[in-house]
Amino acid sequence: MTSLGLAMLVLTAPADAGKIKIAAVSASSTYPTEEGISYAAKQLIDGKQATSWVEGETGSGLGSWVQLDLGGDKSVKEIKIWAGLWYSYDYHQRANRPKEVEFTFSDGSTEKFMLGDEMKPQVFTLSKAKTTSTIKVKVRAIHNGNTWLDTAISEIQVFDGEAGGPVAVKAFSASSQLPDDDDGSYVPVNVNDGISDSMWCEANKDGDGNGEWIEFDFGGTTSVSQLAIINGIGTSMGIYMKANHPKAGTLTFSDGSTQAVTFKPFFLPQKVSFPAHATSSVRLTFGEVIAGKEFNDLCISEAHFLP
Repeated sequence: MTSLGLAMLVLTAPADAGKIKIAAVSASSTYPTEEGISYAAKQLIDGKQATSWVEGETGSGLGSWVQLDLGGDKSVKEIKIWAGLWYSYDYHQRANRPKEVEFTFSDGSTEKFMLGDEMKPQVFTLSKAKTTSTIKVKVRAIHNGNTWLDTAISEIQVFDGEAGGPVAVKAFSASSQLPDDDDGSYVPVNVNDGISDSMWCEANKDGDGNGEWIEFDFGGTTSVSQLAIINGIGTSMGIYMKANHPKAGTLTFSDGSTQAVTFKPFFLPQKVSFPAHATSSVRLTFGEVIAGKEFNDLCISEAHFLP
């Protein structure tokens, strides 16, 4: 992480969809634990991009699969995949990444999708909503790694395509953002991905994050009354302490009114309630900041507004 100022950046968020909780996950094979690092299938649903499932078969991983148990019949519309090893950009290039996947549903029907070779989450929208209790994700083709033969996937999320849960965000903007580095990107949309170890970080080299902001554009008027937030780097307590994190902030609504908010100083998710407000956008401006031990950059891992 470095401190470089950037102009305002606007990014489009994923489509509105309700996230489905995955009850369990199994795999055709798993690479054995090595030097204390696990590659188990359960890491596909742990909410962290730096932990991965890696297949353990002989060869490149073609035909390997993971199966998601949804805990009963669910209506599925979208599937989101973090393909490859997401520990760093370097590791992402070293291992094989899926190039084509086949989704098989509990009724035996299938759909195939191609994946781009980039370190970005990829969302696949089914031809129509599918009622299913399981989803098998099979690797049909790969992007070759430059070091290892094994194929990896870091995270999978499933959505029902229906409105529900957090308020959908059409676009994000921010006062500044850190440039990409070996650990990944720090774009504002990271606060909306459901991943605790991805984040937005500001990049004002002359300050500690006080006065920096991130804005949520809902694309239309909606009512909000809670902010669910991880107010720093959510990877672990040790990493949380390295970077700046906010102690207080101000919500500015589309009608110009404001609401002061305060945050607890820990890396776990927390919710901040405030009087319900009808608005088409909210700008969260950070006030008092707690200094990190290593990086003078303020970071936010997750931020969602609730009705």
